[in-house]
Amino acid sequence: MIHAVHKATPPQFILATLPWVSLLACSFNAQAAESFKLRQAPIGAFGGEIAAPADNPGFFGTASLTNLQIYKIADASGNDVAPPAISPIQLNPALPYRVAFPAGKLAFNQDQTQLNLVGGYLTEGTYANGHVAFAINVPFIQQKRTYLVTQPAGTLIPAATVPPLSAPIVGQLNAGTAAANAQVQARIAAASATQNLETSGVGDAELTTVWVRHADRLKVAAGVSLFVPTGSYDKNRGPNPGFGNFYTLRPGVAVTYNLNPKHSDSTWDAGVTVAGRVSYGINTRNKDTDYKSGNFLYAEAGIVKVSGDWAYGVNILSTQQISDDTGTGVPAGGNRYKTNGVGPFVSFKLPGKDAGVNLQYSDNFGGRNAIVAKSLQLRFVKAW
Repeated sequence: MIHAVHKATPPQFILATLPWVSLLACSFNAQAAESFKLRQAPIGAFGGEIAAPADNPGFFGTASLTNLQIYKIADASGNDVAPPAISPIQLNPALPYRVAFPAGKLAFNQDQTQLNLVGGYLTEGTYANGHVAFAINVPFIQQKRTYLVTQPAGTLIPAATVPPLSAPIVGQLNAGTAAANAQVQARIAAASATQNLETSGVGDAELTTVWVRHADRLKVAAGVSLFVPTGSYDKNRGPNPGFGNFYTLRPGVAVTYNLNPKHSDSTWDAGVTVAGRVSYGINTRNKDTDYKSGNFLYAEAGIVKVSGDWAYGVNILSTQQISDDTGTGVPAGGNRYKTNGVGPFVSFKLPGKDAGVNLQYSDNFGGRNAIVAKSLQLRFVKAW
């Protein structure tokens, strides 16, 4: 309860420092748009085709339909990201009273449906005993985001022991507290309005060149991908089909080895193929936001067993950002992205056709400064 002192104070002091509240909304868009995701899918790429690849020279195509649910955003400690802290608001520099705000909470969920169409050509001629494949991957994405910030009301507290206040001053301070809380809630509503959206459109295209060589049971594929900013993107919008106005170059190599090609054997390794992949992503600066995500390393391993026209397997992946983010709005600590994923898959090779389907589930774990998602993907592979 605030009591008496006799000192006149003009009513306008109450709102004098409220523009500080505008700091509340600034960091949501920059972090959620760039720092919590990279141009590397949180789902593995290996499937049944690592044991029964469609490697005939000529044209090939792949269509994959993925349902992705992003159910968490992990902070640097792996916990749910919290809204930015609100600095206490000093209502009047002449009086040691301020409005202090407790920590808020963020409830986040994003459902995403993505169709990726891949077309390419594998050369008939060989170069260094290997064929060369050229491909383009174009995604079509639909997103629906739920973004709810819960911010408890701030309360008026003294910064130190003070003499009693007069009733008019008490009324002014209480009115200022109410105004500060209203301003905070209005800012939260305005920031959330750019997040709680449904969007759809073309994503960023991927252009790939790969050299592929077979040597008995061993297959090596080395190449490079370039991601170009063809996707729909608005820096002031939360969900975006595109990642931003920047490029990502990602060289890499994948190796598969067939342990025992005799599927009819009764030994444990009959029809078993193991695979590994490593790639390195290099990002340029987003021209729209002056934000540059750090470079990253991606590694994936998989194992599959073929039984007739069916194949069963599992893969595990890890993406680790190895250099800090730079530019405008970068959080302290470099904001390095990290996530892991694991999941099973089952494949069926269409009899008499150089084609197959692959159904795969994946879930992320151990995320840091990253989205955390679970996904289900159906992929169709066909060579002509």
